[in-house]
Parts: sequence; structure tokens; C-alpha cells
Amino acid sequence: MKIKFTLTVKALLLSGKSAAWLLFICLMSCALPAFSQSASQAAPAAPVTKARKNLANKPFVVGRPGNELRFVAAASQSMQPYVSAVRPENGATDVPIDKSISVDLEFPNGNGLDGNTVTIQTVRLYEIKGALRMQVAGTAVNATAAGDAITLSAPLALSTTYEFEITDQVKDLEGYPILPFTSRFTTTNTSSVTLAGLDGVAFTPQTLISASPDNDGFTSLAIGPDHRLYATTSGGKIERWDIQPDGTLLNQVTIAPFGDTKQLLIGFHFDPYATATNLQAWIAYSSGEFMRAPDWSSRIAKINLTDPVKPETKVYVTNLPRSYKDHSINSIDFGPDGALYVMMGSNTAMGESNKVWGNRPERLLSAAVLRLDIVKADKKPLPIDAMTRDGGGTYNPYASDAPLTLFATGIRNAYDLVWHSNGQLYVPTNGSAAGGNTPALKSGTIWSDGKPYTGPDIPALTNVRATQCDFLYSVVKGGYYGHPNALRNEYILNGGNPTDGKDPGEIVWTASGNSYGYPVGTPKEPNFRGWAYNFGPNISPNGAIEYKSNAFGGKLQGRLLVCRFSGGDDLIVLEPGPTGLEIVSAVDGIQVPGFRRPYANPLDVTEDELTGNLYISEYFDMNGKGKPQITLLKANEPARPEVPGGDSTVDMIVYPNPVTRREMFILLHKLQPKEEVNVTLLDIDGRLVTSHTELSDEQGSLKMQIALDPKLHGGLYIIKLQAASGKTEFKRVIIQ
Repeated sequence: MKIKFTLTVKALLLSGKSAAWLLFICLMSCALPAFSQSASQAAPAAPVTKARKNLANKPFVVGRPGNELRFVAAASQSMQPYVSAVRPENGATDVPIDKSISVDLEFPNGNGLDGNTVTIQTVRLYEIKGALRMQVAGTAVNATAAGDAITLSAPLALSTTYEFEITDQVKDLEGYPILPFTSRFTTTNTSSVTLAGLDGVAFTPQTLISASPDNDGFTSLAIGPDHRLYATTSGGKIERWDIQPDGTLLNQVTIAPFGDTKQLLIGFHFDPYATATNLQAWIAYSSGEFMRAPDWSSRIAKINLTDPVKPETKVYVTNLPRSYKDHSINSIDFGPDGALYVMMGSNTAMGESNKVWGNRPERLLSAAVLRLDIVKADKKPLPIDAMTRDGGGTYNPYASDAPLTLFATGIRNAYDLVWHSNGQLYVPTNGSAAGGNTPALKSGTIWSDGKPYTGPDIPALTNVRATQCDFLYSVVKGGYYGHPNALRNEYILNGGNPTDGKDPGEIVWTASGNSYGYPVGTPKEPNFRGWAYNFGPNISPNGAIEYKSNAFGGKLQGRLLVCRFSGGDDLIVLEPGPTGLEIVSAVDGIQVPGFRRPYANPLDVTEDELTGNLYISEYFDMNGKGKPQITLLKANEPARPEVPGGDSTVDMIVYPNPVTRREMFILLHKLQPKEEVNVTLLDIDGRLVTSHTELSDEQGSLKMQIALDPKLHGGLYIIKLQAASGKTEFKRVIIQ
């Protein structure tokens, strides 16, 4: 074996009375040939060196002319990134067959991965049979936005041993190769089934679109009131297709609201009043860069797509935050109050700036759900400049007349949000990979409840090695959901560490037998609301919808479908409970035919409510421009036409209709005597506005007076009657 000795030089400047002497200390370090670091081995201690990539294998000179020393610097393992943790652990058994493999990484030079080097050629999975090693096909691989973790998904078999491999062709942003890594695990011999009432639900996948004019990935999908499929792109275009009776797509039309200027266009939602002949929509977008993106480059606008050749755009909000990397202004949705809700990503990994995220701090409006009151905005000069004081602006989201406000905070990076028909706002959110920093909280500091914090000082944490889980939040107004932001006096990451026992969301970890993290007694933020569902680490839950059609006899109705972009590479099905604040069942994509292939980083999903068919965007790339691919998931048992009519034995009269004041009356006849009757008011998307329950009189009649919120948006609504005897009735009402 050849052993290579590298001479490493440190220079120390020693000051004296008469002169300064430059003392060179030469250290000999022994570097063995490259080896395969297995998960069972501790990461090698980094040898002392100052050699950098730009000096590697190049001569450099130290000393004065005539008395110099000449050296050649060799690339050292001390600068190479390496695996610090793997899931499942090396040697693990009984691993579920839908389990993804993920690793945390350490970067001695402080950089992240070059995502372009993380591919199915450089990160591989092998099936092990005796001495044979056979590469597994059909894998999906990606890295996190910060480039500090890698995840691989694959179609795994029962009772099989696999070897996971990362080659030295994976490199960081300075070109240093990762230390090669391998680990092994064995899958379970049984397949668990948790269908939770979804027996017979099945979809047939069919790839429809695999190209677009600019070859950019599709970021968001929506079906318009004209029953066409719309897809926004990472380059700022909007693509449109006609939906055929069999679900396939024809007649692609490209809409270019920004001309040739690249914009990262994610937020897209049709206006509640849009029609097939008046295609008004809303968009949220930012700089098209994925590295070194300019701050304050996010915007919100209204766009008329009726003429695809000449789309008319009206910008409502400018100068919203944007991260150094791909956390941006994300998806949008209209709430039951008619306001536009906007997801704004974080600027940091865990609340405090660090090198990987360009040392860009959090902003007052970052890592939050924002609420745009369109009625208030229309009364202001447009566009509204939303740059806050921390960026040199003057916008104050706490002002009484502010059209753009903070609805909920501490939501690190949520790609999508769903206002459910049960009235709850669901937000699947990406937690941080290991390596982030948190702010300190000193005693006496004004805390997020507006009062001085009186406990002991809570230290800032650097290079937190605890990968955070991804969560589904049931978001309420004013809630805090775990991502610190000192500008809002929010300092504690997730669950802190309040007790010496196991606390939900606690920030602690061990390394080399030592414990790290928040000290015991670190409280949660006063308004920390926890989560409705824990996806686990390195999942990246992104696009989400409420399934609404009656396909499969209504078995999927009301359930959430969430794209798992990294771990899983599928659609997971979540069932909200009676209160809406918890998830009572979760069905993995592998258990629903058609929901897992695995897909190549599924990013967004939309439903054709007329048929029950789904369309998903397979993005392929980890954190770049993506690749354009749309896949149809055709419902094997399609939806059937359903016209609200109800039981004709119930008489329901609504007046006035249209409603011109903020109250309406409902007269009911032909009910059972003294029976309980529930009347709900739903918006056009089926979302709950208000609900009232009363008893009929002895003649089976009932008169109800319903007061309406003065802020309720005008439009078409549906009144649904449900009597205890099983009788139902529907009426349409227009509120002006």
C-alpha cells in the first residue's frame, strides 16, 4: 500500500519589540487512500490542514526570495463532506417496503451539496443476493434545498437485503467529493395494510406531458372554470391544455405573463368569481434564480387569462421577502372570508442565518401564512410596497388598515395550503435538515406573548444535528408553529426541551456519546400550537388538495391528498377527525394502487371534480428548474353526476334571495315534530361558512334567522339542510 505524506503549513505572526517574525510550523499528516465509509464507522476525524480547492495540486511559495519553501497542496479529506447519519440505520431489519433512505451530511468547509451531482447515477441502491449485487431500477433521488441531506426512494421487495451507496461523484459547491458511503438494511417479510375505509380505491397512472417550450418544471396545477388544465412553471410561464373525456390532454397553449423574463411562479388560484368567459386568477411569484436569489423579489398579482396571447396583469403587492435559495413565496388559496392566503417561505434553516443559506436573515413577513384582504387592498394605491422596516421599508403589517397581515407564524417552508370544507386550514410544512442555527433568548427579552421572558438564558444553537420532522399543521389565526423569528420575538425552535423526559418536538441530539441541544427547562413558545400529523424527517410534503368528487362511492371525499416529494415519492391520504384539529388515519401511497410508482419527486396535485381523476407534476430535479412531466391518475371508478336536490318531502324557503342585508330567513315545513335540524351555509367550493342547529316545533315546522358576517364576500352560496330523520335539502342563495 502506498502512503502519501502531505506537508501542511500553518503561519503564525509573532510580535516582538524590534521586529515581527513569521514562524512556520510544519506538520506532517498521513493520508491513506480513499476508502468506503460505512454507516457502522464513525466519521473520520478531520486532519489539520489549510489546503483549499483552489490550491489543490498547485505549487505555492512561502518565505522571502532566495529563502523560500515550495509546497504542493493536495486535496485533503478534512474538506470533504461526509455522512453523519443514515435512516434506516446500517444493519436495520424489518424495514417497511415503502421506506425511503435518507442521510444527513456534515460539511467541514461550511458549504452544501452541488445538487446537480446528486443523480441516480451517483446515488444508487443494490439488491444483495449472496455475493451478487444488482442495481435497483426505478429509483428517485433528491437533495434538500440547503444541500445537507440526500433521499432515495425505490420499489422495494419483501424479505430482501439492500445496499445503499453514495459515490464520490457527489460533490459540494466548492467541488470537494463526498467520502464514499455504503450501508445495508433488510426489508420486512410482511406487508402492512391500513386502508381505513379505502378498499377498492385505485387509480391507473399514465404519463401525458413530458416536454414544454422552455423545458421548465411544472410548479402548480389547477383546473379552471373553463374545464382546462393549467400548469405554472419554474420559468414563469402558464401552460394550458384541453381535457379530453378520457382525461388525456390536447391543444397545449403557452401563456407568458412576464415575456422572456424568468420568474419562479408557484402561487396560482382562480378568483372565486372567475367564469369560463372571464378567467380571472391570482399569482404569486419571485426571482427565477435558485441560488443567490435577490431578497425582496416576491410579488402577488391578479391576472386575466381570457386572452392567452395578451394576459392582463395587475400587481397588488411588491417587495415581499425571498430566500437566498429556493424558499420563496409559495402557493395561495382563498379562505371562507374571501381573503387570499399566501404561503411565505423562510430565509433560514432554523431561525438564525448561516452560510448555507447565504447568511440572509429572517424578515418580518417570512416563514408565515400571510392574509391579503382584497377589499382593503383595492382601496389603496397599487401596488402595495410590503418591504418592512428590517429591509429599509415602511410597511407595517400590524397597522389597523393594513391589507396584508400575518395570519399565523413560525411555518418554515410550506409549499401548499388547503382551506378544507370543514373550515380548517391545513398546511403541510417542510422541516429543516440538520445543520441549522437558532437564536438565543436572554432573560428580560420581550417574548412573543408581549411580556418579558423571566426564565434563564436560552443559548443560541449552532449546527443543530437533529433533523427536524415535517408536519401537517391545522393552522389557526395567531398560532406559532415552531420556526423562530427574532423580529417577531419568537425564539424557540419547535418544542424546546421543557422536561428531562421525552418532549414532543424537543431539540436534543447525541453525538459520540455526548448530549447536545436545548438545556432541560427550555420552554415552548407561549403560542406554540403543535401539529396535526407528523410525516417524519426528510419527507418534503408539498402539493395538497381536499378530494371532493364522489368517485369510489365517496370513499375519498373530504380526505387530504399530499405529495411526498422526497421520502415516499407518492401521494399519502390523510383523514381529518371530527374537530378538524387532528388526523385520525393515514394511508401510505403504496397501499392505494396508482398512488406510488415511486414518482419522480411529485410536487403538486389537482383533481378534476367532474371525473375524480388526478393530475400530478413530477418535478424530477431536487431544487432547480425541474423537468416538465404531468401524469394522469385515472380513477378506476369515476365520479357520477350529482345535482343537489334532496328529499322533496321537505319544504325549504329562503328569503330574501338574493340577500341584500346581512341576515336571511329560512322557513322549513314537513319535518318530524321536535326533531333536530342542522342548516349549514357553504361557499361554492363546499367550504363551511356558518352552521346552526335548532328543533322543529310540534307541527314539524321551523323558522330560522341567520345573521351573516358583514365581511362575508358576495357570491353564490349553498344552504344544506340535514334533519335527524335523515331528510336533506339544498338551496342556492346569492349574497350581494
